[in-house]
Amino acid sequence: MVTGHTTLTAVLAASITATLPVLGTGTSQADTVADKNRVVDTDDGWQLSITKTSENLDRYPNLAATMFTREGFVALKAVAEVRGTGTQAISTGTVALGYQIGCQVDVSNGLALGMGFSVGPNASVTISQFPSVSVGASASVSPNISTTLKPGSIATIDFGTKPLAGPRASITADGIEVKIDACMGPVTLRSYATARISTPTADNTVTVYGDPIWL
Repeated sequence: MVTGHTTLTAVLAASITATLPVLGTGTSQADTVADKNRVVDTDDGWQLSITKTSENLDRYPNLAATMFTREGFVALKAVAEVRGTGTQAISTGTVALGYQIGCQVDVSNGLALGMGFSVGPNASVTISQFPSVSVGASASVSPNISTTLKPGSIATIDFGTKPLAGPRASITADGIEVKIDACMGPVTLRSYATARISTPTADNTVTVYGDPIWL
């Protein structure tokens, strides 16, 4: 008879076995993600486009050499453009970019593995880059952002928002550290880029999403 405890131990052991070779390589793995673009026509005659481009993920074995931490460095660029001859002047506009991050199994409360140790206490995601890095006038990327991940949920992390002062604006983030702690199983990242404009008669928002990638 196979008990629930035995089954859980077997699953955990298989997960650990699958993870250990990755931890032992000591090298990074890089993924280049396809560019994405969307274009919408507004009610007052403008054409608003948003492009997500130059996305790349470099996975690294985490420095703590633990199977419950994922670490990588991402690059991402968002470009917003406005074309056409609208009937109303654009009063405000922005371009923004970031990531949606999901953890399959949260072990934040600690989980006994039946192998003499446990994990925990916090499942979290941390986004870091060099302090005080600016991505343009009136726009910035926070040097360190942290949030808590729960099983089956998605955390949305905004890397930055820039005002649209002309027909084109962009934000580029490069070498941003993404670190997930106390997560067992796959960690999924999905980038997004958003453009918004507002006129006296209409508000428009368009968002494009990248292909899911695994950290």
